[in-house]
Amino acid sequence: MFDLVDELSTLCEDGIPIFPGRIVVNAKEIYKIVNAFPNAITDEINDARIILKKKDEILQEAKLRAERIIQDAENERYKLLNESSLNKAMEEHAEKFRQSVIEECQQIKMAAFNEAEELRLSAKNDSIRMKEDSQEYAQQLLTNLEQDLNRLYQVVMNGQERLREMKTNEQINDQNRR
Repeated sequence: MFDLVDELSTLCEDGIPIFPGRIVVNAKEIYKIVNAFPNAITDEINDARIILKKKDEILQEAKLRAERIIQDAENERYKLLNESSLNKAMEEHAEKFRQSVIEECQQIKMAAFNEAEELRLSAKNDSIRMKEDSQEYAQQLLTNLEQDLNRLYQVVMNGQERLREMKTNEQINDQNRR
């Protein structure tokens, strides 16, 4: 989208000056660039969707990792329970370890979820802002173009009026000379 804005700026910079602050630009090029904005916005939305998909992948990965850690903790617990006289102490230790692992997994899961949610919101906000900015920029370009065309139309009308006046004056002068 920024490339499109740069193309519009370049097109304006390369325009042919006709009046102070007014230029002539290739209308086909402007329409081509303005018509490309919806595709650029669609690309930004697709990027946001990819980010949302990554969020789901991060959450799934965190869930799998948590399950593996819990399973490892359970295996460790059963192993310790089967050992000799330290069974009770080991069981307590395993339970504490299991609880800390569950808490850590919950923290990882929440952190991943929060990060993914922030990415999603940021992407959504960026997409909305870019869409609004591009629409506002396109509207401004079209308004400026309309004003320039109106001014050019007035110049043409004034020129035609001036030619009519000159023709009328010549006819009057010709009649006076006869």
